[in-house]
Amino acid sequence: MRVSATVCSKGGVGKTTTTANLGGRRVGAGLRVLLIGLDSQPTLSSYYDLSQPAPGGVHELPATELVGLDQIISRTAFSNLDITASNDYRNQLQQLLLNAPMVVSG
Repeated sequence: MRVSATVCSKGGVGKTTTTANLGGRRVGAGLRVLLIGLDSQPTLSSYYDLSQPAPGGVHELPATELVGLDQIISRTAFSNLDITASNDYRNQLQQLLLNAPMVVSG
């Protein structure tokens, strides 16, 4: 498994567009991709048609105790491309993550 992050503190520099394009390119190369939108604006999920939208998104991970992956991962029209949409409409994700209990596995 490989993990990539597109990060910049400045808004409007193309992070979401870059992420969507990199995800599409990796799917085109035969890789399975999960795009995770962490921005308070849910733009990433608008780049690809969702064939099976999930009822939840990233907000449910730290905000609720039990979340099944099928509740937060939306399937797209591309078989190897899934998205966990940003649904942090109140901009609480940063604080929720800060206060989330640390889980260590070995």
